[in-house]
Amino acid sequence: MTALYNNFIGIDIGKHEFVSFLKNDDKTNCYKNDLKGFHKFLKDHKDYLCNSLVVLETTGGYESKCLEFLLDNNLAVHRADTRKVKNFIRSFGQHAKTDNLDAKALSLYGNERQER
Repeated sequence: MTALYNNFIGIDIGKHEFVSFLKNDDKTNCYKNDLKGFHKFLKDHKDYLCNSLVVLETTGGYESKCLEFLLDNNLAVHRADTRKVKNFIRSFGQHAKTDNLDAKALSLYGNERQER
């Protein structure tokens, strides 16, 4: 089966900020969780977004505005089940928890699960 996406961007989102990780670039970036931050994210990832899947997890509603913004900009977005993502992370033996590690794990989760 042919891959649906060439790039996977994981977003770990909090009340005030979000961290993105671009799998193919192995790079993290931090943005404000507001309209200005969303536009900056689009600008920074413009070369990758057309064939990317963005994966974020449910975080008590903090993800809602970002999710809506990405969908309004016609981007492929998946809001992952937090429990499934946490189990996925544990399967690697990873117990440390940082925003950067979570964003990376979300991008890997999207890559592995894209065809399911």
